[in-house]
Amino acid sequence: MIVSDVNRLLDSPNHRLFYAEQLREAAGSITSNIREAYGRRQGRERNQFFRFARGSAEETDERLRGNFRARRVPAAPFWRIHNRVAVVVKMLNALMKE
Repeated sequence: MIVSDVNRLLDSPNHRLFYAEQLREAAGSITSNIREAYGRRQGRERNQFFRFARGSAEETDERLRGNFRARRVPAAPFWRIHNRVAVVVKMLNALMKE
């Protein structure tokens, strides 16, 4: 959902965002790293990819936040994506504790 929301926002002709490609790549990297993690053994190796996913989530949120502060992203899509990213980060943190 995060990737779809980010892509929809970036593909909108009404929004010209700073660091658009970095935002798109960071959002896509979240799911890629989670999928990669599940292809690994439990433990350090899997957690490494969960950490990568968490880093991509944090980067996505930071790029989005900068655009929101610059008034390039409306409040509704910003909060929707921001809240989803926050949930994903919490879930990743919980998965790394297993």
